[in-house]
Amino acid sequence: MATRSPEPAASRSPLATTAQFLGLLALYLAFEWISVVQEYRGLPVTAWNPGLGILFAGMARGSGMATLALFCGALIAEATMVGSSETWREAAALAGLVTISYSLTAALARALRLDPGLQRVRDVALLLSAGFAGALLVGSTLALFLLARGLASPSDVSRASVPLLVGDMIGIAVVTPLVLRSSRGKIRRQLADTSFMAGVLAAAVVAVAAVWLVLREGDPRAYQSFYFLFLPVVFAALRNGLDGVCLTLAATQIALLACLNAYAYDATAFTNFQTLMTVLTATGLLVGAVSSERDAESRAASGARALLKEKESEAARADRFHLVTGLASALSHEINQPMTAARAYARTAQKLSESEPPDVARVRDYLDRSVQQIDHAAGILRSMRQFLRRGDLGRSNASAADILHDALTLVRPLASQRRVRVASEVERGLPPLHCDRIQLQQVLMNLAGNAIEAIDSARGAARPEGLVSISVRRGQEANQVEFAVRDNGPGVAPDFASKAFEPLATTKDDGLGLGLAISAGIVEAHGGRIWLHSGEPGATEFRFWIPAASRVQARGIAGEPE
Repeated sequence: MATRSPEPAASRSPLATTAQFLGLLALYLAFEWISVVQEYRGLPVTAWNPGLGILFAGMARGSGMATLALFCGALIAEATMVGSSETWREAAALAGLVTISYSLTAALARALRLDPGLQRVRDVALLLSAGFAGALLVGSTLALFLLARGLASPSDVSRASVPLLVGDMIGIAVVTPLVLRSSRGKIRRQLADTSFMAGVLAAAVVAVAAVWLVLREGDPRAYQSFYFLFLPVVFAALRNGLDGVCLTLAATQIALLACLNAYAYDATAFTNFQTLMTVLTATGLLVGAVSSERDAESRAASGARALLKEKESEAARADRFHLVTGLASALSHEINQPMTAARAYARTAQKLSESEPPDVARVRDYLDRSVQQIDHAAGILRSMRQFLRRGDLGRSNASAADILHDALTLVRPLASQRRVRVASEVERGLPPLHCDRIQLQQVLMNLAGNAIEAIDSARGAARPEGLVSISVRRGQEANQVEFAVRDNGPGVAPDFASKAFEPLATTKDDGLGLGLAISAGIVEAHGGRIWLHSGEPGATEFRFWIPAASRVQARGIAGEPE
């Protein structure tokens, strides 16, 4: 994640900029005054430098104001707070060393893409490394300064620089992450979270009590029991993440300094305990960062799963919508033919009944045909209901000859009306089919009806008598039964042949383009295949094959109609 750029100074008024600078400077000086424990060779020795931690947080964000406040604050502190004999020039040199050291390490951290929000373990480790590197750089340059000025021997330098090094390191480790995380809006929501605050308070109370128990005897060797503090700190890190452990560490550090002063521990003990506190702080921050990153990834994964479920639900709703739309179109297309025929038969019977004298025999014949067409439409609806209820076709054992016979019974009235002859041929000894016979009848009716309408549409041309031939024979393999519908119509255009079985593909002015697509779906649902065998004028032929029933299916399956 890219480092957030600091707010441009031009976007703030000079008065607001000045007030912010003075506030940072006053905050730094106040903490410097509180945290100064002793003086060595004119230098303030601090057990904890929280003011540096506050300003280093701003420097990690790239704030030039924080850098200027560090220089001015260090200059004032060096020249005035301890009452040293240094000149302002020497104080300015020391302040410059401190400011340049931490500016360089903060700039290096930003160059390595430090995220000031500390969202990942990498960012916490990078911040701690930058703070420790700055403290080491300050300690080294300070030692060289003292030696160059002849103000201390090498042994004295270690006595002065080590406490300063530890104080700066613990100041950055405890305060800087707390400041950076507190600047996020999320921390305000967490402070209002009862569960979060209960965990933080519990860990802080245990940590403070442990500090008091470890240090209350005033024994310098008590730091050997300091490791008990890892328990509440690690608990806070695991339960409340980085934000919780930052608050717990701040409470622990304050309690540690208060007990060290209350029980009169010397400067060496201060340094030893602060060194241990530095290790504890680094451990707690890294564990807290791991916990926060894990929780963030868990929330992201949960969000992704929720989004996936939402998208799956939307896709399911879309599928149901398309299914209902397709079924409505399919029903409209499939029922249209038998209902149209039934209507025509009924009207014919009506006219015959009104004639004088009425032809009762023909009236009955046409009424029987009308009822037959209505029964066929009811069969289509019944098959569709079974499909919707069970999600599968209602299959039973049937012979190919019976399926063809039933289809021809329904097709011949249309062929007679359009003056087209229909012929059929069935090979002997065909195996039975395990199928939905109404669905296969509909496929044959679609193919035959398309052939009849194609022949009728070409009546204007000089053509012989219209003929549709339907044959049933064995397929290329022994377990296949092949149906073929051939006509002597005008043929199929090459551009339409490539998309004949696609939905909405039609050559009719009033066609829906669903007949061949539905037929293909029925055949494929039965495990078969349909194709355009020939599109030549006078020799148009569609074919499809259906797998024959297995031996078990041929004997009949329990629970299925035969």
